[in-house]
Amino acid sequence: MKTNDELKKIQLTKQEKTYSYLNSHHYNWFKAIDLNLLNSDGFTNYFLRIKKNEPEVFETLQENVLDATITGFLNELSEADSFVLLTATWANGFIPEEAASAMQDFDRYLTNYTIQKDPLLGINQMNADFNQVLMQHFPKVRRQDLRLIYRLLLLKEAYAGEVSEELSSLNEPTRERTEAMLSLFQSI
Repeated sequence: MKTNDELKKIQLTKQEKTYSYLNSHHYNWFKAIDLNLLNSDGFTNYFLRIKKNEPEVFETLQENVLDATITGFLNELSEADSFVLLTATWANGFIPEEAASAMQDFDRYLTNYTIQKDPLLGINQMNADFNQVLMQHFPKVRRQDLRLIYRLLLLKEAYAGEVSEELSSLNEPTRERTEAMLSLFQSI
């Protein structure tokens, strides 16, 4: 994983001001996910089992989650898009070798997280729990954001024809957002 010195060098300059990744909410989000989800059994013990049984897979997942937050910072993504990218990245960790299967595990995890059995309620309850320890809170997840997370996981390793077919059924703003986010997600 990147060292603190390497992270200090990640900066964004806009309107003659320089912003540091380490002082951004993206880094705070990474720390929250890393400490409370990946390295804790407070939400699920799944990632701790990966850490114990497959440390190299866990390190790759941790690095990918860090890269997702760096990508969100450098590309100046909105809070919602940064959250979608971050969530799709750690959700891919359920089955790192096959994102489409990870989508099913992620959905199962979200429906089991709350007694309401609705993935949207599950992810928003999870965020509310995270927000108790965060200064810069995770955004409230809308249904279209959750659908985008599922779509990213489904299309990450899909063939171009499958991607085109899926995208053709979407309205223009949704298609453009999906294409932009899919490109970023596949680059991580």
